[in-house]
Amino acid sequence: MDGIVASIINNWDPIDLFPCSPIDEYQLEIMLINKSLKESKEVEHLANDINEIFTRRFGDDVFTRGYNECFDIAFKILEELEKANK
Repeated sequence: MDGIVASIINNWDPIDLFPCSPIDEYQLEIMLINKSLKESKEVEHLANDINEIFTRRFGDDVFTRGYNECFDIAFKILEELEKANK
């Protein structure tokens, strides 16, 4: 699970930190998303949590991605996790 979430979040790069930042720049946020996944596998719940995690960690002046983009990322994470569990 960690690897899938890390890959998707790092590829998304929601704060546009790469390539100037270390690859583990989003490690705390990835950990919080993994914790959220243990609580619920509902896409809306995960999307809300992703939005909240990044807004809280970086502020809404830096994290400017909207809920719809967080929903797309949540859907992608859940889809990849489902594929990995088959």
